[in-house]
Amino acid sequence: MPFKRISIGAEPLQTVDDADAFVAGDMVREGADFAILPIIRCNEEEVMNWGHFEPEDLVIKSADNSYCLLGATSSWDSDYEYTETVVGIQAEYAGYTGLKGVVTSAIGNKVPAFGRLLYSILAKESSPKVYVRVCLSDENAWQKWNRVRVMCNHSPQLQVLLELDPSTEKAVDMKQWMAEPVHIVVLPESMFTKNAGGYPVLPRQHQATVAAWMDYDIAFVIQTTDAGSGLGDRIRYLRHLGQSQPERSVQNSASDEYRDILQVPLQPLMDHLESATYETFEQDEPKYAHYEEAMVRAIGDVAARLKRRIVLMVVGAGRGPLVSRALRAARRLEADVHVIALEKNPNAMVELQRKNATLWLNKVEVIYGDMRNKQFVEKADILVSELLGSFGDNELSPECLDGALENLATNEC
Repeated sequence: MPFKRISIGAEPLQTVDDADAFVAGDMVREGADFAILPIIRCNEEEVMNWGHFEPEDLVIKSADNSYCLLGATSSWDSDYEYTETVVGIQAEYAGYTGLKGVVTSAIGNKVPAFGRLLYSILAKESSPKVYVRVCLSDENAWQKWNRVRVMCNHSPQLQVLLELDPSTEKAVDMKQWMAEPVHIVVLPESMFTKNAGGYPVLPRQHQATVAAWMDYDIAFVIQTTDAGSGLGDRIRYLRHLGQSQPERSVQNSASDEYRDILQVPLQPLMDHLESATYETFEQDEPKYAHYEEAMVRAIGDVAARLKRRIVLMVVGAGRGPLVSRALRAARRLEADVHVIALEKNPNAMVELQRKNATLWLNKVEVIYGDMRNKQFVEKADILVSELLGSFGDNELSPECLDGALENLATNEC
């Protein structure tokens, strides 16, 4: 599977007077997907004097391009007594215009005040996402971020914009930050050097750091002092770097949306699972390959003893991945195996019946029922159940099998 397309934005460090003009001009021309622009260009005192924005005070003047803009607020570490009020007004304006989020200034030395201001913004119903700018050049960056995050009760609206340190001379171990809600990685302009052909590239130590982040669903931002001078080349280089990464397996791609996320365990005993949930399970190719090998061994062992047709029962068959593997195991051994699929989800039963008619050629006995109390006259020589859950079979109560064991022939498996 090809590497997914990387989202790359621009953060101009020069003065920008009008966001709409920047989007239509430099951003589109240089191939950026989004931009980080200041919300206002006036000073804090002017905002407080008027209590609201005047059109000429704003860089982001309308909601027309809000889908591709993040608004950078003024400094959060200012000595101005009304800083919290001014930043709050900017955050409200960002929510009003529908910006993708607001970007804070870097966490300075006034960490408690920074956290208090952030908490007050996130507490509002209309709060936009807030990207806290964290600079790796600050040796206390993680400690500051962690304190702020705790003060905000680990709000899911709170995310990290991680600015890499261009001065480092070796690859930085990012494991600690990869466990944090980093959604944007910023590459300062000075990180890039020029190759023999005069095109911008990253030194090897920075290439390794950026490549490590490319396996995560994050965006990159390139800072630039002049959007018309080399920004497009840097963006093209970064896309090339992404395309040069090893192709990702189907299994890894299928688990992207579940990475680094605490999930509420499913309850298939109480709830009927959706088809999309079954599909996610079925992406785990190694698990089903191991199941098939286990069934090959079990069928071989039982066939050597019984010298008759073997009954193999799949309890909790779902959409039938284990049924397909059971039939394949039987074919590999050329064994006479009668496969029974038992399922209590009426919606999944439709899929099982369809597969039996089209894929399994009616070689499977599909039965609707609950494994805990369904009784069969013909007992199973082999009973197969799928383990479900992130760990310890936490999504399928093993005690469900207590009832199913009543349908297992004595001394079989």
